[in-house]
Amino acid sequence: MKIKEEPLKSETVPDFEALGLVKSIRIRLALVVFLVLGIFLFSSEFMNAFFNNSLDNSGAGFVDRLLFSFKPTVVLIYLIFSAILYVIIIRYLKPLFAYITEGTGYDQARKAAIKVPWLIIIFQFVAWTAGTTLYYMLKGWEAESGIPFSFGLPLKIAVGFPSGVYTSILFNLILIPAKKKLNIVAMREGEDDTFSRRRDYYVVGAIIFFLIINFSYITYYYSRAQLDVDFSNFYLPMILSALFYAAVSYGLIALSKKEYFIQIDSLKSVLRKMAGGNTQLDRRINIINYNELGETAAYVNTILNNFYTLLKKISETSSLMSDSSSTLASASQQNAAHSNQQASSTAEIVSTMEGLDDLSKNIGSQAGQVEDSAGRMKDSVKDGSAITQQNIEKMKEVRDSYQNTIEGMRNLGEHISGIWEIVKIINGIAGQIKIIAFNAALEASSAGEEGKNFEIVASEIRRLADNTVNSTNEIKAKISDIQHASDELIGSSEEDTIKIQDAWEMSHRLEEVFKQILELSENSLESAVSMNQSVSQQINAFEEILLTAKQISEGINEFTDSIEDTKRTAVIIEETVDTLNSIVESSSEKQIEENSEK
Repeated sequence: MKIKEEPLKSETVPDFEALGLVKSIRIRLALVVFLVLGIFLFSSEFMNAFFNNSLDNSGAGFVDRLLFSFKPTVVLIYLIFSAILYVIIIRYLKPLFAYITEGTGYDQARKAAIKVPWLIIIFQFVAWTAGTTLYYMLKGWEAESGIPFSFGLPLKIAVGFPSGVYTSILFNLILIPAKKKLNIVAMREGEDDTFSRRRDYYVVGAIIFFLIINFSYITYYYSRAQLDVDFSNFYLPMILSALFYAAVSYGLIALSKKEYFIQIDSLKSVLRKMAGGNTQLDRRINIINYNELGETAAYVNTILNNFYTLLKKISETSSLMSDSSSTLASASQQNAAHSNQQASSTAEIVSTMEGLDDLSKNIGSQAGQVEDSAGRMKDSVKDGSAITQQNIEKMKEVRDSYQNTIEGMRNLGEHISGIWEIVKIINGIAGQIKIIAFNAALEASSAGEEGKNFEIVASEIRRLADNTVNSTNEIKAKISDIQHASDELIGSSEEDTIKIQDAWEMSHRLEEVFKQILELSENSLESAVSMNQSVSQQINAFEEILLTAKQISEGINEFTDSIEDTKRTAVIIEETVDTLNSIVESSSEKQIEENSEK
């Protein structure tokens, strides 16, 4: 989250205060530039004069060596280079001073001090190198000290490097009040102070280079000196030199750490307050340098800004949470009662639906059986229809056979009537023969003996005639019986024919009925198939509904549990609201106290 930066305006600081701050910074910078450069330059000159083979040979004393350290040429070069360095530094800091006094050029002021440390170090290196080279050139490359240029230049560079680092670190310390006026709470792109990030490496490098070159020169000096090694001419100078170099090294390290501690202390102060439960999060850490500590401070500011924004939102929503928590508790109580009722009702519904599911499965099984029965009935109706068709054909054959029999009976009656007429004729003939035989017997009797044979014949003829009459009478009786039986048979056959006709017509109607039954059975089979499919679909749908009902029941149970959680949450929310209100009130009270102290 980006931190909103609000640069200070010139009207927030009185003019005399801003001018006083700028004036103080300029004076302190001038003192640092001239003092640091002078101390390193003239201490180097003194050490070179103290450890000097030429002056030893000339018998120069301490005062002579001290005066030798302040050669006019060296003093002149020192003043010129110090003034140039001071003017360059002030020129680079002009946007910063303009913002402090006028409140303009905030972006330029933020970057004004970034390049100055490198400018100081590079200038010191160039100045010491150029000044030493110029001095040796003016002296014809033979210095008054007798130190060759090959040693003289490294000695001055070895002094110039730590001198530049000293000046840069002191410069950053002096500018801290001015940087605080910028109210820098976040780093922007391009604001990367490489000197501040790698300062410890430069400090260590400067110290090592400084010690190596100076102790190399002292070694060179003693290698050429014709001195007896004792306390006064060896140990005491070495101890004093070591103390001087140690002081220079320690001072450089201490100054390097001091700037770290200033930024770290501001971080520790804020973090200590946060760890102690301080809820005032509307103040930010001023970033001093754009290094890793500056990045850390920027991250802490971002965290503080996020917490402060969160605190404001908490303050805005705590009252709403308080109202909603009580409403939530009341609603959850009502929902709990409703949900318990719903859970009980749903359980009953699920139980009922499980019974209905079993019933629907039984119906599905019966629907399958109905489909099978309809199929079998269709097959049976087909078989019955075929048998009925065969029966119709047989009835037709029987009816035709009865018709033929009736016709034969009627023909037989006609023949019997013919026989009857023949019998009548025979009876007539037999009667006539009997009369003739009777007459012949009479004639034979009258003829006497001669007529006896004829009388016998006549008797036999009469007897034959009587037998014929008797036979014809019997035939007549038999014919009468046959006629009567034939008439009864014809009557019976005609009645049977009528019945057969009725049966035939009933068979036709039965055939039509079977066709209708077959059609109905086919429709029933189709309906049974459709019903079976529908029942199967309904069973599947009902099982899904039952599963859904079970899920609903489980959901209601879970909802009941969640309502209980909601009730507990409502209580926790009320407690949280009380805590948040106390935090906000505590923050407000601390803010009021700090404002009153200011």
